[in-house]
Amino acid sequence: MAITDSIKDILSVKIKPRHDTYSDQFSRIFMVKVLMIAALLVGLNWYNDKINCIIPGAVGADGKFVSSACWINGFYVYEQIRYHANEVGYFGMPRDINHDGMFPNGDVCSTFDTTRNRAVPECKPMEKTFFLQYQYMTFIMAALALVYYAPYAFFRLVNQDFVSLKNSIKGDNIDEGVIVENYFNHKVNSVSKMRGRICSNICIKILYIVVNVGCFLFLDSILNGGFVSYGFAWTSWSKLDNAMAYDYMGQRHSPKPGNALLPTFGFCEVHESSKDIKTTVINKYKFVCEISQHILYHYVFILVWFAMVFGIVISIIGLIAKLVDHVITITCFLKGGSPARRMYERLTLRECEYLEFIRRKDKPLYNRVIQKLKEVYNDVLVEPTNYNKAKY
Repeated sequence: MAITDSIKDILSVKIKPRHDTYSDQFSRIFMVKVLMIAALLVGLNWYNDKINCIIPGAVGADGKFVSSACWINGFYVYEQIRYHANEVGYFGMPRDINHDGMFPNGDVCSTFDTTRNRAVPECKPMEKTFFLQYQYMTFIMAALALVYYAPYAFFRLVNQDFVSLKNSIKGDNIDEGVIVENYFNHKVNSVSKMRGRICSNICIKILYIVVNVGCFLFLDSILNGGFVSYGFAWTSWSKLDNAMAYDYMGQRHSPKPGNALLPTFGFCEVHESSKDIKTTVINKYKFVCEISQHILYHYVFILVWFAMVFGIVISIIGLIAKLVDHVITITCFLKGGSPARRMYERLTLRECEYLEFIRRKDKPLYNRVIQKLKEVYNDVLVEPTNYNKAKY
């Protein structure tokens, strides 16, 4: 019940006016919450994680020690064995535990012939792919949540003027002269500073794209290059009929996407070394182990994959929308006739954003500000009615 309440608290979003756009809110609110939930879910596994290995009774190795050693050392599969065919059992594992190599024709083999006590040169060793992500994935998810939130910190820093303007137009009896003096005065806010804020906001939009793409590729790198294609592979696998999709010992032509990303079975090697007064024991064991917790990881990562892909698309749309908005603002002024051109020459693009913000929040105040600007600039600005036709 406490876990359900925690997830509910994380998912809850307060509906209120916000300074940033919806495209930015998707990354800094929705994505942060998705990654925090992912961190919570994999964290539960991390707290209870253990690896269970098949330990024959004749071996005499301590089961708890083997599980702990395998959790620390990680387990591996052979990347060359990806399909359920012929001599392959679980994903990346031959049915014969001694088969650790492959002939040129693709048949699995043993690199050492125990009966003749010699190596088999024709049998080339297969490459081991280790999996230890369960040890640190909780911290990775939490760190990525912070990365997704980071651009908003820069946004707040750059847009302090907008936050101040929003607070200034709250309430009744607002003095339009104070608004003009504080926000349309180039002595207070220089043109270069205004342009810097416009460029900074565009850079923030680009930063959101960088964060979305960077986190996506970062997860791909720590998941051995299997994350980028995970969503596509999972979608294709989900279209298979039930008998084929879940036939774990059959002849499926491709591995289950979750197993290819994070296998639930693998090999673990443990060295035994001990000594007493009479005996010295040195041995090496190879066990088949399972980590069923990876099943939860499979579902967590498919959720994260789709969320990140949507985040990349939405952040790109946000940048395009920002640039289009600036182009429309400039174009509407240039099409508004000679007075509009003169107004555009005197007002920066940032000040045009101020006017649009005031118009949306308080139309009467907007008209009074326009009238005040006409007085300040000696009637070079267009009438408020014409200005509204242009864009605002």
